[in-house]
Amino acid sequence: ALPYVCLLIAMLFFIYAIIGMQLFGNIGLEDSTPINRHNNFHTFFNALMLLFRSATGESWQEIMLACLSEKRCEGASDRQCGTDFAYFYFVSFIFLCSFLMLNLFVAVIMDNFEYLTRDSSILGPHHLDEFVRVWAEYDRAAW
Repeated sequence: ALPYVCLLIAMLFFIYAIIGMQLFGNIGLEDSTPINRHNNFHTFFNALMLLFRSATGESWQEIMLACLSEKRCEGASDRQCGTDFAYFYFVSFIFLCSFLMLNLFVAVIMDNFEYLTRDSSILGPHHLDEFVRVWAEYDRAAW
């Protein structure tokens, strides 16, 4: 189950990175804003890193506000490249990532831990009897 949860999280990041590149990929980069040369949606890798940063809760609100409709496009154009869809985009991503996916990931780990610590996996009296019998074969003076 754990590989499937990891695959689901990877798919979520992949889908949101592609959508983010389409919606916010042309926003102009300014060093004084959260959308700068290190954090942007211009390339797939940068989009993934920005989403990972947002998923950890680091300044995702500032990134969302930097992607709104009044932001200018890259270059000298006066066109606006942001969109008000940024509200839905980031809030839905944070909700899915933080509240659902990470809890699902932890639940799978806890389920596997519970499975490994069931009574069937704990040593019982018959294991002690077997140990004493085998030990007696190698050290006859101990028995």
